[in-house]
Amino acid sequence: MWARLRLSSLFGLTCGLLWLCPAAGSTCPVYQTLLCQLKNMAKKDFLKAFMTDQGLNSPHLNETCTGSSDFPVTETLKDLPPVTFLQTVSQTVRLIEQKLNEPVFKRMHIYLQGIDNNVCCMLQALLPAPAACPAPASRRTLSPTPTVGSFSWKLERCKIIQSYQRFMEAVGKVLETWGASPGQRNRKRRSLLNVLLGQRRKVRAG
Repeated sequence: MWARLRLSSLFGLTCGLLWLCPAAGSTCPVYQTLLCQLKNMAKKDFLKAFMTDQGLNSPHLNETCTGSSDFPVTETLKDLPPVTFLQTVSQTVRLIEQKLNEPVFKRMHIYLQGIDNNVCCMLQALLPAPAACPAPASRRTLSPTPTVGSFSWKLERCKIIQSYQRFMEAVGKVLETWGASPGQRNRKRRSLLNVLLGQRRKVRAG
């Protein structure tokens, strides 16, 4: 059986519930459901709630939270093969989990784990051959962080969350270009090529 996380957002009604922590011997949801879920999960806004809770919700602090991001952008992600793209999403999500390691981010961690599990299931559903889930990465040695709750800590975490959301926005844009599955999309392209070649042969024969 799968443990379910109850969601109140629209995609919870249209795409089913978020699947977490598959047990041994269980099967993943169908690929179309996973794709629909991941598209909507990419839209989740954690920044607004964090800024409100931490007293950062003012115009000049909004600008302060904006920082450079080390995560891939849309132009980079869209050129990746499906397997590499999904593995990049998984690795980035896990890195975010490591950076936001305080208890205040517990709910966000659950959500990120859900994204990672969906990605794992999507990799297993890829055609023509299923891809393995990314192996757990060794935990990186992170630089010392400011004292939890301090102003510098709030700004640092604010920048991390904003970078994460920009990354997931890019992920969502790429996923919007996917068909029912990458394998099916590729087969459609090959079918179109066969049609065009067939028409060309008819013209030559005529």
